[in-house]
Parts: sequence; structure tokens; C-alpha cells
Amino acid sequence: MSDKHMTAQQVEQAHPVEQAVPVIWGAPAVDIFETDNELLLLANMPGVSEQGLQLEVSRGVLTLEAERQGTENGNKHGYYRQFKLSERIDADAGQAQLKDGVLTLRLPKTETAKPRKIAVNTLH
Repeated sequence: MSDKHMTAQQVEQAHPVEQAVPVIWGAPAVDIFETDNELLLLANMPGVSEQGLQLEVSRGVLTLEAERQGTENGNKHGYYRQFKLSERIDADAGQAQLKDGVLTLRLPKTETAKPRKIAVNTLH
């Protein structure tokens, strides 16, 4: 039999196809704090490794996406959440840390967004 006349079973054996495992997405619990200098996000993402975590800012929208390790009932589980950021946030200078299932994301404010004191002069 030539290669052109392979049966469907032979094709399946020669090139096995992996079945996609569905991902069930959930929204992580997130606390957001604002200080004079930064925006601080704390996201609970248990079971997530640094390799499975993706953070992206595009067109002023912050996207958190992560798959948890392992499967449950044949399904993968993950987290997905988006936030609209103010133009006063400098996302390029952001810093993220993942420790014990908690993502800590620090997003500094732009210099123009930080509060400034105005000196008051008295006239005599």
C-alpha cells in the first residue's frame, strides 16, 4: 500500500491528535488600593505558577490571565479578569510578584498625577 492510500486508522496511528482539555475560567478575588504614588492590586490566585501567569496592558486595559496547575474532573481551571486603567497610571513601570498564591501588582502613577503641595506666601 502506498502512502497515498493510507486508511484513516493508519493516519490516526501515525499522527495522534491530542484532545484539548477545556479550561473553566473564574474571576480571582482582587483588592485594589490607591496611594499618592501608586495603584496596588492584590489578586488571590491559588494554584498558579509564575510560568502560567500572563499580565498584559493593551489600550489602557490590564488583563490578568492564569491557568492553575493540574486538572479537576478532567478540566483545567484558570483565572481571568480585566481592569480599565486610568491614563494617570504608568503601566510600563509596573512590578509584579507572585507568592503563596497571591499576586501583588504595583502600578506607579505618572509624575503629573502625583499630588503636589503649593506653597502659600502671605503678603504684608
